[in-house]
Amino acid sequence: MKRLLVGALLCISGIPALVYAEEPVDKGENVQLEKVGVKATRFDESPKSPYTVAESSKLQTEVWTREDIDALQPETLWDVIQQAAGMEVTYQGRQHMYFSNARGGSYGIILDGIYLSQTDRLLASIPADAIESMTVVRDATALTIGPLTNFGSGAGSSNQGFIVIKTKRASKLEGGLIAGYGSFNTHKEDLSLGHKIGDFDFRLTVDNNRSDGRDGWNMAYRNNSVMFRGGYTGSLFNADLTLYKGWGMREMEWGYIAIPTLNTKTGVYDWSKVGTLSESNFNLYKIDPSLIAFNLEIPWSTTQTSSFQYAYNYLDVTTTSPQDSEGQNISLRHVMTFVDNTMRVGGQYLTYMSPGQAPTNQYTHEGMSGMYLTDEHRFFNNKLTVDAGIRMDKKYYFMSPVTGKQMGQWAGETLNYTVGASFKLTPELTLTGRYAYSENPNAGEYQISTTGSALPDESRSRFEVGLLAAIDPAFNPWTTLYYYDTKNQKVSAKGTDPYGNTNVSAYIDSVTGNEIDFVTTSDVITRGAEVGTSGDFLKHFNYRLQYSYVMTNNGSSNASMSHQFVSLLLGYRYGGFFTNVNYRYVGPKSLSTSPVGQIYYELGNYSRVDVNAGYKTKIFDRDAKITVYGKNLGDENYSTRYVTGLYRDPGIQAGFEVAYSFF
Repeated sequence: MKRLLVGALLCISGIPALVYAEEPVDKGENVQLEKVGVKATRFDESPKSPYTVAESSKLQTEVWTREDIDALQPETLWDVIQQAAGMEVTYQGRQHMYFSNARGGSYGIILDGIYLSQTDRLLASIPADAIESMTVVRDATALTIGPLTNFGSGAGSSNQGFIVIKTKRASKLEGGLIAGYGSFNTHKEDLSLGHKIGDFDFRLTVDNNRSDGRDGWNMAYRNNSVMFRGGYTGSLFNADLTLYKGWGMREMEWGYIAIPTLNTKTGVYDWSKVGTLSESNFNLYKIDPSLIAFNLEIPWSTTQTSSFQYAYNYLDVTTTSPQDSEGQNISLRHVMTFVDNTMRVGGQYLTYMSPGQAPTNQYTHEGMSGMYLTDEHRFFNNKLTVDAGIRMDKKYYFMSPVTGKQMGQWAGETLNYTVGASFKLTPELTLTGRYAYSENPNAGEYQISTTGSALPDESRSRFEVGLLAAIDPAFNPWTTLYYYDTKNQKVSAKGTDPYGNTNVSAYIDSVTGNEIDFVTTSDVITRGAEVGTSGDFLKHFNYRLQYSYVMTNNGSSNASMSHQFVSLLLGYRYGGFFTNVNYRYVGPKSLSTSPVGQIYYELGNYSRVDVNAGYKTKIFDRDAKITVYGKNLGDENYSTRYVTGLYRDPGIQAGFEVAYSFF
């Protein structure tokens, strides 16, 4: 290293105005895609960009392009997220609809530079057709993107990385209509118009998406939205603006009761409700998000670039209790690039406020400031790259996360240190390695100790090694091995249910209908592997295959997670015809969370197959695409979570979609 990392400067969260396409949207964005075979699966920005990850991190960074997203034919963005290596998404049909983890831990989500909160609700509402790309930046590789500690919501302390989502931006005159209809009276209409005139561009999208859901399961939803994306690209500066407004609602699926209730006084199980639905009134009668993001980039010279960002998000939610939330983030960063060296410094301030988000139903108001400094140096004509970095985040509690009352107090600093290296063994083989250490004083608001006492600080050492082999356009295997050693990790414990006065590991809040977990601390080892390959073969076929494995040495945590995941996306193209097959396997997990601490129930352990096929043609001399699809072809009512019952997939679905271009 030519520079010693000392101290840190304010950091930025989020990646403004980048479009991950085979060609940059404009000259100011400096975006490329590194080819792995013919399919692009690894992100590679220009070293001058302030938003790139270190060379040693690129193997752990996964990209889903617009083409990949189209091939999945997703209903929501969660359908895309669950395809990422090491990602587990579980569904509970209640106020917080989705739980997810990456490598067994939590992560952050950024949309056009907006650091999102209440992501489970937002990502089920934002139309997938508006998304240009999704980039999964894992674990210690995310040092320059945002705070590696939970903020505003989440369970646990250390953050496992980020998912960076970019919306579409116009590069020419464009516009069209997407309309579709499917099972359960599900339909959508998406109308868009965009243009690039000189240095200016804009794109406007109006979307309507709704469904009645399966009869008798209480699954109806509605999402309407308007999105504007505009920008300017010039010699002196680049700027872009995102505006999004949505109006929606969602019924919360009723759980299927599959296990009896234990009478703690008599020791007798009550089987009377087994086989029925747990009907309740926890619907989200209103889900109205408002998102704003402004990004400014100034290239002072060929080696010096600064960027500024302001973002705001507000989610208006009406249910059985007040659960609105709003957040802001202001960021500043600077990148210095030289012949063989790149230094990045940055800073960020975030705020989050909610009058009573489930499950604690207490007033939440937090602020956080962060700083980082990283340096990367290239040796031997870029064959060897070494990097190091430091980041500090510090949270301010306007309100107590325990009582919801006025507090006005700073928490301890969260510190993260990383070192990494990437070595090109041959033109085809690249070996990477990273080490990160973090100290985190914050406990998640979804978790409470069994005695009400404060939970101790968490510290974590993380090791990663990876190998990429660009062997042939048809075969480009890669693998990542990781090992985490966590001290004072929050793990499951048993405490007293305040509503039932029973000894349980978690309980259901009678006001919100959600789960609150009792935890204690333990030293936990987490280890895993992610293996995959992608490419094109036999001229017309392409594929993307991934396998993930994760486990811990903590019995309760290990039982409650699926350990194995397999995903395969297989595509075929011939002329205007195309077809895609998406297969996903999720391994079993055995821990039930209701009735908590009494009966175990096996979840997961399912396979799912989705298929779509279509034809690209001309109608009235304009581009058009007709697609038919089938989802969950095995008609399996699998479940990934049990709270008041099993939240089952509704089974096989079918439908069609027509896309038509006006220009």
